[in-house]
Amino acid sequence: MEFNIIWVIIGIVALILLALIGVFITKYRTAGPDEALIVTGSFLGNGNVHVDEAGNKIKIIRGGGSFILPVFQQAKPLSLLSSKLEVTTPEVYTEQGVPVMADGVAIIKIGGSISEIATAAEQFLGKPKEDRENEAREVLEGCIRIFG
Repeated sequence: MEFNIIWVIIGIVALILLALIGVFITKYRTAGPDEALIVTGSFLGNGNVHVDEAGNKIKIIRGGGSFILPVFQQAKPLSLLSSKLEVTTPEVYTEQGVPVMADGVAIIKIGGSISEIATAAEQFLGKPKEDRENEAREVLEGCIRIFG
């Protein structure tokens, strides 16, 4: 009888250990070489934590990983790849009344510093790549119209 109780206890302990290992494996997130992992929530620690003017905190992970605490934290990747944008404007007129059409190509990329990644995360995290590119294209087209 005692022999069976010991095996039951060993089985329960083994199941608990397997469950803990499973939780750890599913909640450990890594950032690839071309992305930053943006972690928000509580208990962020001290390393790579960016604090903005309002006191909001985000943890930025590049080239590594972090255990994401269930319920307390969430993590989303932010791509750091560059994008090529083709910019065209309709015919605009200079101050002298000369019609001008301007075409151009721009390469956009999120900077690599912690503050630049934090700014990009605030403005673009959660938006699809197409939306980010369209937003940048609109800004560039506006600049071309102003200076054209």
